[in-house]
Amino acid sequence: MHKRPERPHRRPERYAARRRLKPEVRRAELIQAALGVLHSHDPSEVKVEDVTKAAGAAKGTFYVYFSSWNEFLVAVRDHVLSEQTSELMDRFAGVGTADQWWTAVEEECESFVDFHLKLGNIHRAVFHGPAGEYPLNVEHSPARIISRLLRQGMALGACREMDAELAAPLVFALLHETTDGVVKSGAREERIETLLCVLRAWFRVPEREAKN
Repeated sequence: MHKRPERPHRRPERYAARRRLKPEVRRAELIQAALGVLHSHDPSEVKVEDVTKAAGAAKGTFYVYFSSWNEFLVAVRDHVLSEQTSELMDRFAGVGTADQWWTAVEEECESFVDFHLKLGNIHRAVFHGPAGEYPLNVEHSPARIISRLLRQGMALGACREMDAELAAPLVFALLHETTDGVVKSGAREERIETLLCVLRAWFRVPEREAKN
């Protein structure tokens, strides 16, 4: 009696389908999974396997795309900044007058603080600690974006002439410090209003100059 040959082992269709994902799609899945895990857990306690489990991937898959946990957190940070930058540029795209520029600045200051408050633990994981010490992606560097907006303000006569590249890091530091202050101690409205008062004092063209 002939023994029936065994059929070759077949992987589940779901697993096979996941193997066909493009590298950029798999990488994006890991980053999206990290956003969920980091938001709901203490960042210091999150491990690689927590992220891969949430993404439905094997632990080894992580190291195909990232050489270390810190490198991964930098990628998550770049993703967060890319999302924020895109929304910011959309808000300033239709600005055409000095008054509109200042209105957009005031709205953006509130949006910046609220955006990072919404991030919760993600903010702490990617902007503080070891990941925060890595250089920012030039394309999404907040200072680079702010300098561009300051030049727009100068062109519209909304803010006084200055070296935008030197001023931008100061503005970002003020925004970041305001956000950290709200996270630690609250007083959102008071801190944002203080931030706006400082920006107006620094940059707004004096009324007498605007009339000339």
